[in-house]
Amino acid sequence: MTSVVSSNHFTPTICDLAWEDVVFPNILAGLSIKDCFSLRSASKECQSMVDEYFVKIRRVDLSQYKNFSPAAFLALASNARNIRYLNLANCKWMSDDLLKPVFENNKHLTFVSLSFCTGLTAASLQPLILNCKELKTLKLQNCHWVTHGSIEALSFHQTELEEVDLTSCWDLGDTAIISLLEKFRNLKIVCLCNIYSITDQTLFAISNYSKKLQHLNLRGCWRITDLGLRMVGEYCRSLQSLMVKECRNVTEVSLQSLRARMFIDIQPLESRYLQQGIPVGPYGYNRINLQI
Repeated sequence: MTSVVSSNHFTPTICDLAWEDVVFPNILAGLSIKDCFSLRSASKECQSMVDEYFVKIRRVDLSQYKNFSPAAFLALASNARNIRYLNLANCKWMSDDLLKPVFENNKHLTFVSLSFCTGLTAASLQPLILNCKELKTLKLQNCHWVTHGSIEALSFHQTELEEVDLTSCWDLGDTAIISLLEKFRNLKIVCLCNIYSITDQTLFAISNYSKKLQHLNLRGCWRITDLGLRMVGEYCRSLQSLMVKECRNVTEVSLQSLRARMFIDIQPLESRYLQQGIPVGPYGYNRINLQI
């Protein structure tokens, strides 16, 4: 894309504008990643300009792009040096090799989501854990590949974590979660949904180490009981929301005193039904099973 020059006038193109002062903050910053790649393909000048913009880009969110190609991501990853926010949720095409340079070259990452990235392995977390020491939010929902060793390494090398989502990380248990809680005393948001092996031991650790906790999600953790929740309620005085649906051993014995202080996702009627062993439907009312 070159400038149009005639004997009468000069028509500048986007590449003729000041990149740092005009194009990057006022034009490219308003485009989606997909639009940036469309512009990048227009000419060699545009490719150079967009690649230079990728060096400075701070926010990358690919969670809405089902067809984003590995080749395009590699072009982004090979240039980016200043990413702070990285959302790769649902990028099932992502691999350890593609991700490694992003974590090696962007040491100031504070937010990372790898939720539903089923093509990764536990090795993908190593460069993140070792290089990105400002990490505050880590989302690993449905990352079944997360191991006890991954959490131990995270606890050993990181210091700033405030939010963690380990939903359906089935390989984890009390020991791994407790080591995480013991290290990160400033956690504000913790999601442990559907980690079926955790027990009240994890809740005792939460009550002991997570005094600043504001949001706790324990849905589907069917081994926890009222005893553990009472401890959380007593010592986590900053708690604003508590999710305990499908926790069949949690009843109004522990929840009733907490309702005035926080949002709880299960209604009193539901918890009474569960306590009596009566199944509850998805919309909060009793489900009646008729058999003929």
